[in-house]
Amino acid sequence: MNEFKGTSTLIRFMLRRDRVRIPLWIAGIVGFVLLFAAAVPGIYPTEADRQARADLWDTPIANLMRGPGYGLDDYTFGVMIAAEIMLYIAIAAALMSIFLIVRHTRREEETGRLELIRSSVVGKYAQSTAAFTVVVLAHLVIAALLALLLPLVGEDLAFGGSLAFGIGIAVAGIVFAGVALVTAQLSEFGRTASSMAAVILAGAFLIRAVGDVQWHILSWFSPLAWPQEMRPFFDERWLPVLLGVVLTGLLVLGAFALNRVRDVAAGVVRPRPGPANASDSLSNPFGFAFRQLRGSLIGWSAGVIVLGATFGSTVGEISDWAAENPGLTELLEAFEGVTVLESFLGFLVMAMALITAGFAIPAALRARSEENEGHAESLLATALARSRWLGSYLLVALLGSAFVLLSGSAALGVLAAIDQNDGGLFLQIMGAALAYIPAIWILIGLAGLLFGALPRAIVVVWIAFLYAFVVGIFGDLLNLPSWMFSLSPYEHVPDLPGGEFTVLSVVLLTLVALALIVAGLISFGNRDLQSV
Repeated sequence: MNEFKGTSTLIRFMLRRDRVRIPLWIAGIVGFVLLFAAAVPGIYPTEADRQARADLWDTPIANLMRGPGYGLDDYTFGVMIAAEIMLYIAIAAALMSIFLIVRHTRREEETGRLELIRSSVVGKYAQSTAAFTVVVLAHLVIAALLALLLPLVGEDLAFGGSLAFGIGIAVAGIVFAGVALVTAQLSEFGRTASSMAAVILAGAFLIRAVGDVQWHILSWFSPLAWPQEMRPFFDERWLPVLLGVVLTGLLVLGAFALNRVRDVAAGVVRPRPGPANASDSLSNPFGFAFRQLRGSLIGWSAGVIVLGATFGSTVGEISDWAAENPGLTELLEAFEGVTVLESFLGFLVMAMALITAGFAIPAALRARSEENEGHAESLLATALARSRWLGSYLLVALLGSAFVLLSGSAALGVLAAIDQNDGGLFLQIMGAALAYIPAIWILIGLAGLLFGALPRAIVVVWIAFLYAFVVGIFGDLLNLPSWMFSLSPYEHVPDLPGGEFTVLSVVLLTLVALALIVAGLISFGNRDLQSV
């Protein structure tokens, strides 16, 4: 039988099934770029305003977090858009690919639906090919919309630069579709496949960050660097497209080869058999919840530790740059009351706090997965109280998120203290990390409340996280009004290190988080169980 038979039918089925999900992804990515492109002319109307922004951009901090930036000497609106947001749009495109590929491949095997499909006249590679095709089509639509709509937003957003921008985003997204296609063959669990692909994405970000700060040649080994290496709106280069096509082809061929050597519903990497008897820790809901989330906790902790260590290794670059730019240093200190190094470290801790929410929210929502899969109904049919069952997952999320953030901050603090020969930096960084923990807990509390009261509105917690991310990373650039900043819990955290520590704000954030958790526990006790 043709190994690809049934692919076209599966493509139509997937498009029908994701008729809302895929358009939302496309609208979110394209919409944010267009809104940004429409907003910056009003915020930076003159060439002098834009050039002042470019001078702030040309720093190791910016290279680390947003990329090298090409065309800074003539900071047009197009160059600004590519330099400021292209990396993060590429990450969003990569995440879209990972989620959609795993959803239509490994998740289908995990639930047993693919076995039913394969029992018909469907080829071995049809499911993977259909999923990959759907994702590629979504990225091509994004690229086409950006190429066509960006020139309508601004006069200097030429079609050639807009096309390079859109194709660059598509290249990153399609490469990670290939990555997810491979990880979906390795593990028999969708959650693990997604986590493996996310780890590779984080690794690509780290490789690009180190390359952009110290050894630029290293950046070429990261697919996340390729979009900016196309240099849209400056002097477009198309070599990254060829690199993306070659790497994607190798990944797809590798995925097909792995698919051939495994059975349906099985992964190439087989899980180790567990012990004959469960440990005593699994006899209580907290131990059981911790066991379920242990792998995620270890993975996120390791990733944030590596990230913190990578950030810490660049502290010397910041100090050298500050010494060479005394005028800009005095300006920053006058406006913010902190040194350049303190501002840099504070931004890094905030970034790690945002990343930590990537562990905290799914950990808090693990209870939703257990309910959907019918496991909760079996457990709660016993004498186990609902509040104790849900509270265990929330408690693991609370403690685990604190551990993840403090671990990464400790790595950052140790290397920063060694580099600057200042042991006080370690304590300042750890203090800043402790101050951010209640803000993360508010997102956990919101997840608990939505699960307990409105489980079908769980997406709201992800919207809240996305809002906090946009405000934290792009708020100053977009010159957002103060009331928009105040809606993010991260903006109520004391400005540390260097700023004034306010006990009241930390206490209030903690109390709000606890109130949300209590409300969630009460609401869950008063509703019926649901499953999908």
